Amino acid sequence: MTRPTGALPGAGRGPGGLVPAPRRADADRLRVVRAQGLVVRGAGRAELLGFPTADVPAAALAVRGGALRDGFWAGTAQVDPAGGGPVHVACVSVGAPVCGPGGGRVLEAHLLDADVDLVGRSLLVALHLPLRPQRVFGGAGELAAQLERDVAATRRWALGAGLGGLLGGSVEVLGG
Repeated sequence: MTRPTGALPGAGRGPGGLVPAPRRADADRLRVVRAQGLVVRGAGRAELLGFPTADVPAAALAVRGGALRDGFWAGTAQVDPAGGGPVHVACVSVGAPVCGPGGGRVLEAHLLDADVDLVGRSLLVALHLPLRPQRVFGGAGELAAQLERDVAATRRWALGAGLGGLLGGSVEVLGG
C-alpha cells in the first residue's frame, strides 16, 4: 500500500492504518502518545454537564510513544481499532476525574460530534496537543464554561491539523 503524503503511520486500522498528519505540526507535536484500553461506565457527572466521556482507568491502559501526562489534550479516538472502527476528534482529560471524586487516575475522552455508547469497547486514544493542566473549579458552571473552551480549542486544533473531515461525525480510517 502506498502511504499518502502527510499521513501518520500506526494511527488507524492495523499496523498500516493511516490518519492525515497535522499540517502545521512541529517536532514536539509529532510526539503523539497513544493509549488503548476498554471503556468502563463512569459516574456520569460529565454527561450531566453536556460532555459525555468514554472513561478508561489509567492503570488499565496500554501506552505507547511516551509517558501518559496529566492534563487536557486535543486528540483523536478510534473505536474498536482492531476492527478498523471509526476515528473521532476528542477532547481528552488524563488525571483525577474531572467532575468530582473518583478512584484514581482516569483517561476521559469526549468524542466531538458523536453520540455512541462505548462501555465495554476498546478505545485507542492519541494525545496530540496539550491544552491545559488539570485544575479544581469553584462549581459546575465554571467547569462547564472551561470544558466549552477546551472543546472549542480541540475543534480549532482539528481544523488546523487537516482533520476537519472527522468533525460533524466520524469517517473511517484511511488505508486498509
